Amino acid sequence: MEQTRKTEKQRHPFTALHALGLLLILCAALAVRFGIHPRYRFLAYGILALGALAAWKRNWMFWIVLAVQAIVIVFLWTFPQSGYRIASAIPFAIAVMLLIFRFCKRPVKIAASILLGAGVLALLVIEIPIVKTAVEKPKPGASYIIVLGAGVYGETPSITLEHRLEGAARYLDANPETKAVLSGGQGAGEDITEAECMRRYLTAHGIAPERLLAEDRSTSTKENLLFSKAVIEADGGIADGVVIVSSGYHLFRATKMAEMLGIGATGAAGSDGYPIYVTGMYLREAVAVAKLWIFGA
Repeated sequence: MEQTRKTEKQRHPFTALHALGLLLILCAALAVRFGIHPRYRFLAYGILALGALAAWKRNWMFWIVLAVQAIVIVFLWTFPQSGYRIASAIPFAIAVMLLIFRFCKRPVKIAASILLGAGVLALLVIEIPIVKTAVEKPKPGASYIIVLGAGVYGETPSITLEHRLEGAARYLDANPETKAVLSGGQGAGEDITEAECMRRYLTAHGIAPERLLAEDRSTSTKENLLFSKAVIEADGGIADGVVIVSSGYHLFRATKMAEMLGIGATGAAGSDGYPIYVTGMYLREAVAVAKLWIFGA
């Protein structure tokens, strides 16, 4: 038996590729452990167990790494929120590249590597201003903030909307002279408008009702901004120097669209969400920003 084990080790020595495989498994485990709700941590421990098996049975390494990527993809697709599903593009890309490098010929490997490298480079170029805008501190003392709406489940704010409202509440508490335009109409599955949902949340958190202005017709970011500008002007204000409150990943595009509409604005990010969800939304936002740059809308 001991001789068999020695022979197995000699046949499958530990290489840089094995180290890379274990690193991919470890990254998947850490992403699940720290990037999602704690109730799903059990999956991270299962992935680590597979990593231990891969370290022991190195001849199984490729298939175990591939299985881990498949597990993560299927797991993320069980969530209804688009951020999680979009985030599954990362393990999917890893799985595809594994298959290409295992089974395809050299020209295909080279072409796939070039395409992947170009895609990653383009993504980085787009993400840099998105991330930069997301982490900037909001300008204090604005006369108005525009809080961009998000989904409402019945009469309850979605997690995304609640995070935006937490950011709005922080800003309004720190700047007592600021008014807020709550911008969002009523969509499918919503029993009240997003603006009304936001008004209820903020008044329940101690913000005076007279500081809250409703814009309850919009159905897109462009309409959010355009209709909010009209609300500000109807209130006797000027849509210049306003602060847009939204999810961090959304702020770059929102402020650029505001600029196109003649609104001078900076951004204020709401609270952070779970990292895997936010990663997916940053990927989605990169596509939206590319569309804005190319088509101007």
